[in-house]
Amino acid sequence: MINEFELIKQLQSLVQGLDQTVALGIGDDAAVIDPQLIPAGQKIVIATDTLVCGRHFLEQDKPEDIGYKALAVNLSDMAAMCAQPKWLLMNLTLSDIDEQWLTGFKCGVGDLLKKYHVELIGGDTTSGPLAIGFTVLGLSSQPKKRSDAQAGDLIVVSGELGSAAFALNNPGHNADCDTQLKRPLPRFDVSEAVKDFARAMIDVSDGLVADLGHISEASELGATIHLEKIPVHAAIKNDPHWRNYVLAGGDDYQLCFTICPKDVDKLPADCAVIGHMESGAGVHVYENEQKLDLEQTGFDHFG
Repeated sequence: MINEFELIKQLQSLVQGLDQTVALGIGDDAAVIDPQLIPAGQKIVIATDTLVCGRHFLEQDKPEDIGYKALAVNLSDMAAMCAQPKWLLMNLTLSDIDEQWLTGFKCGVGDLLKKYHVELIGGDTTSGPLAIGFTVLGLSSQPKKRSDAQAGDLIVVSGELGSAAFALNNPGHNADCDTQLKRPLPRFDVSEAVKDFARAMIDVSDGLVADLGHISEASELGATIHLEKIPVHAAIKNDPHWRNYVLAGGDDYQLCFTICPKDVDKLPADCAVIGHMESGAGVHVYENEQKLDLEQTGFDHFG
């Protein structure tokens, strides 16, 4: 067991000290960013997420995976905004402070901090049931919104959908799906490739139908998608619930966005056109020309 001050000292080891815009980091009452060192034309983008034990992860999960995923889901919001993550604030609530658990947690967080050159600049620690809150700040010259879709736009998704939900319900059945659940990769590669022509964009965190529904509502348009066009891992097709995993499972952290049809040839290789935006409202799903009756549309944090 370690005390709170030792905990803070341990977390300070995640600080890389490579970002010159950070005029004042951990150690004072607040962090200071020097705006004069932010490149001209860049807007500051802010995203925050809270993950609670028993709701978003299990106590028996590896601390490395908990730390990794807690940050990855926040970074995924940055990717959806076509923003480059720069700074991190971390709030930890711990019932007790186990040094071995903390070491693993730091490794998971540190992997992503190093990969994306993100600087930890502050946060808070307190005692209570295990919960993790991250706030990531980033920069973007052209942040994407949910409200910019246009009628006639094509609807595109990156990667495969449904793998994480399959793994959650079938742990250990497929290594690829298990990895997608525990260690999702924020799709900065895709957002960087499409930032100049993508219109509306969102990350698929609560389920495809629910998240595409946010674009539909914000853009005041309807959306039609075709299940057979959505890329899925072969392993999940044998599960009788695979349609729900793909459409409503969530935890995919892929990107869903709209583009003008003329830009379809610019899409990265692992992106697929799955439908189109149209006048109207709501999300309509077809499988081989048959309209599906959607029983479940996404994850409700308060459901």
